[in-house]
This record gives sequence, structure tokens and C-alpha cells, in this order.
Amino acid sequence: MVDVGAGTGNVALLAADLGARVTAVEPAARLREVIQETAGARDLTVVDGTAASIPLTDGSADAILSNFAVIFAPDPAAAIAELSRVAAPTGRILLTSWLPGVMGKLVGVVLSAVQEVTGQTSANGATNWHDPATLSALLSPHGYQVTTATLELSVVASTPEHYWETRIANHPLGVTTFPLLERAGRLDEVRTRFLQTLADNWTDASGQVRLPAQYLLATATR
Repeated sequence: MVDVGAGTGNVALLAADLGARVTAVEPAARLREVIQETAGARDLTVVDGTAASIPLTDGSADAILSNFAVIFAPDPAAAIAELSRVAAPTGRILLTSWLPGVMGKLVGVVLSAVQEVTGQTSANGATNWHDPATLSALLSPHGYQVTTATLELSVVASTPEHYWETRIANHPLGVTTFPLLERAGRLDEVRTRFLQTLADNWTDASGQVRLPAQYLLATATR
């Protein structure tokens, strides 16, 4: 199994615990170190790569997972083509993406600043990864049929600051955009706006963050 955009390795580690032989693909060196430190004796290999450049041979993966990661690929078509290349002929591709709403509003705080800094009209090519028709259009040229399910989870953090540090800074979104925002002198401003959005909308009287987040699980088979 290949976990693309592995982040801190939560999916890769769980898959390894269930008996899978796992390769975690992650472009950020500090996150690769986190995975390696946590992996221990698990059957888990960590490699440097992106969704559009995976250092694995053709058809070598029985399953490819990307948990809220490939959705931030700058070139969605190139990313899907690369996932298809690495997947075995009967291999599956499973992707998760946030539905518009809670997570869309939070991610928008970061992406809107990125758009202002770069002058781009969209930070991720305006690809609606949460739309089944869009996913089918991306995957069907590679012989895949896509099924989807809408699910919900409750994301909890002790404080808005804790959420920022644990859920955003180490997330592919943070890893890919924070250096740009920091160079532009905008990161502190974005952090303040993000924390205020959490505090105003999804923080209870005790200061705890609770996010009712819906997401799409897409499974592609061929």
C-alpha cells in the first residue's frame, strides 16, 4: 500500500499495524522524520516524493491512499496520472476530500492569502475534489470507475492554537503554503485570522474546538 502525502503518517501507520506493507510518500523532510521515528519495527518505508512524482515502479501498488493530501496538488491531472502509473492493474485508489462548509471555510483562510501573495485566481486549479463528476473526469481516462460516499467526523482540539499546531502546521496544506506565506510576511496574519475563525464559530465555552466536518471518500477501481 502507498500513502501519498503521508503527513505525520497516521494512515500509513494504521495500515502497517493492520499487516500491510506500506510505503509512505511525503515531500517534507521534517514529516518524513516524524514517520520514521514513529514507525519502529513496522513494515513501513518512507520516501521523498509528491503526488506527481512518486519514486516507485509502474504497477507496484495494490492500493494507493491519499488522505486529504492529493487535493492540494498543483496539477491534479498530473497527480492522478502518476497515481494510476504506480497502481497495479487491479489496484485501487482511495482519496478523501473535504466537502464545502466547515473545512472549506477554514482552508479558505489560508488559500485566500496564498492567492493574494501569488496573484493566482486559485491555489489548487479550482478542482472540486469533493465532486464525484470531477473525480470521474480525472480518473476515467486511466480506466477507473469511481464510487463515492459522504461521511462525517468530529474533529476535536483542546484550543484553537492546539488545532493550528497539530492539524494545520503539519498538514500538507501547511507544509506547502507556510514557507510562501512566511517569506511574504503574511503567516502571522493568517494564523491570527484562522484562530479567530475557530474561536468565533467552533469553540465552546471551555475553549475546546469541535468541528463537525463532512468529507467525501472516493474509491477508484479498474
